[in-house]
Amino acid sequence: MVPREFITQVIDAVDGDEVVKLTAELVKINSVWDPEAGTCEQPAADHVLRWAEAQGFDTQMDEVAPGRSNVIVTYAAGPGERTLMFEGHTDVVTPGEISAWKYDPFGAEIVNGRMYGRGTNDTKGNLAAMLIAMAVLKRTGIPLAGSIVAGVLCDEEDQMLGVQDFIRRGHADTVTGAIICEPQDGMICTSQKGAIRARFTVTGRMSHGAMPLAGLNTAPAVACLIEGLQALEATAAETTGRDAHLGWPSFTPTVIQAPPTGAPQLNVMPSEAVLLVDIRTIPAQLHETIRTQLTALAADTGQRIQKHYEALNRRLGIDRNPRLGVSVEFLTDRTCTRTDPDDPVVKAADRATRAVWDIEPVYGGVPGATDGTFLWALKNIPIVTMGAGDREVPHQVDEWVDVGQLIDTARIYALSALNYLFPGAAE
Repeated sequence: MVPREFITQVIDAVDGDEVVKLTAELVKINSVWDPEAGTCEQPAADHVLRWAEAQGFDTQMDEVAPGRSNVIVTYAAGPGERTLMFEGHTDVVTPGEISAWKYDPFGAEIVNGRMYGRGTNDTKGNLAAMLIAMAVLKRTGIPLAGSIVAGVLCDEEDQMLGVQDFIRRGHADTVTGAIICEPQDGMICTSQKGAIRARFTVTGRMSHGAMPLAGLNTAPAVACLIEGLQALEATAAETTGRDAHLGWPSFTPTVIQAPPTGAPQLNVMPSEAVLLVDIRTIPAQLHETIRTQLTALAADTGQRIQKHYEALNRRLGIDRNPRLGVSVEFLTDRTCTRTDPDDPVVKAADRATRAVWDIEPVYGGVPGATDGTFLWALKNIPIVTMGAGDREVPHQVDEWVDVGQLIDTARIYALSALNYLFPGAAE
């Protein structure tokens, strides 16, 4: 157990102005991945690198792709078998239409205790908080048994190339527990939904819109696929029920493109259509089963629509090849995560939350996927996801974070590391 005087020392050592300053500096950097606009994560990574070097940390920058780098910040506090990872990402999503914002999306303006701007909530505020937490522990010099590594990663918002590169280079090999620093409004999240993303492609034959019988329309197959996805979702909900922390499973068609490329024209029946699907899973589901179901849905749809066109041909007395192609491609497959509430990293976060806020911690689950998904799935690292910010605010216009909660989050991160790495904690 950590002595009370050390807990007080760490809480008092967190400088709120420092947390706010670093957050604002990061938010003012436009790190949207947009090659056409010329923006990327590299300036944010460079800023973190300079800050960490000034604090005396060991640092390393790894280029994941041009303009997209990870920064690895290490504090080897003392000999010990445990290594705690803090994970935060430098990329942010587009602000969209700037005129829709009341506040400058890259201004970091503070109004009535809230800082506004893209990334304040997701997740530059929490990134700053985790870095300040590391700096506080280093400055206090409290003896720790083990190390802290900060993974300041790129591309969390898309394909998660940053965390995959982090793992591939061996940085995760010694990590025994991780705190994923994302906006969860102070909750301790011990589970995350899984994700399967798929692309259905329907291939028919192009024709003039006034002469559809000269071609083969893909639209009925798209409708059949959507109908089938709704049926799979209903079956999954009935079979698995509602997860206490993660809610219901979902099979969501998100994008329909016909044609997939080029300009759509009202009087042209395209030869191809694409349907993108975002499936979110809970631990009671098996991803292998879902992939089998989607493959079967593609095959069944092809057969069903072929029979539809065969019947239409007979009814109209026309001779037309009724066969069209329906295939499915899996884009990503990220498993659910569920960390045992008795795992040391969870208990460390629990004690830290109680110490800062003097409340019974609220436990929950992450409705989306984070970089922690890969740490869990590929390296079996126990993870908790926690941080400042209303979790329904990410990606919205006028994104914001409560400054007081953000400063407290830096304290919670620091105390979590203290609890996890204090000598004797592993015994």
